[in-house]
Amino acid sequence: SPGWGTAAPAGGRCEVVAFTSSHTGSFAGLGQRRVRTVIDALAQRTEALSALPGVRQVFCYENRGPEIGVTLHHPHGQIYAYPYITPRAAVMAAAARRHYDDTAGRQTLIASVLGRERSDGARMVLEAERFSAYVPFAARWPLEIHLVPHRQVPDLAGLDGAEREELAVLYPELLGRLDALYGSPTPYIAAWHQAPVDARYRPAGPLHLQITSPRRAADKPKYLAGSEAAMGAFINDTAPEQAAARLREVAGRG
Repeated sequence: SPGWGTAAPAGGRCEVVAFTSSHTGSFAGLGQRRVRTVIDALAQRTEALSALPGVRQVFCYENRGPEIGVTLHHPHGQIYAYPYITPRAAVMAAAARRHYDDTAGRQTLIASVLGRERSDGARMVLEAERFSAYVPFAARWPLEIHLVPHRQVPDLAGLDGAEREELAVLYPELLGRLDALYGSPTPYIAAWHQAPVDARYRPAGPLHLQITSPRRAADKPKYLAGSEAAMGAFINDTAPEQAAARLREVAGRG
């Protein structure tokens, strides 16, 4: 616990995962077999990094597009192994644990949300045997999709073979729909939220994918306004029901 102003070497790991030997293309265009290979690689690295001394959280993600700040266009993703639980993950993990405790361990928070979304239906994007995707009710971004497994697992390493096989179909399908909305590549961040390594959060913190994009029109990105950047009070002029309807309509066009 260093005092204020103390500088010290950073801990943890940062790894890069090259999706393909091709210098062009996208994750959505890899093909099911290669996507499954990438999923297996992310799962293997999650398990290995989680076992390292001092690692408290493992985060897998992909950025796509210069609007997100991407400078290396070779299709790739990154994995961070943090020596602490990041601020957003800490808030999510605490909320998930409270809900888990309040239901006496019968249900996770994200399972409750998914159940309500599936019952309502207005914001659902797709439903499959092992995963479902929806636009969250309080979406922060013009385009935001949450892909959630039906079975509670804490991280990618916990997915079984059948779940990974279905994910290898659904994941690129969702990314393809983003591109089909405007007929051109859509910038996005695909972030895998995994439970922290801390055993207290593992039963309550289920794996899920959040795909977000600042693209609000064919030629208009969303920039953070003062209220959003300074106060974290997001304003979204895209209704989640409308975004979900559009994502359903472009199925098969990606």
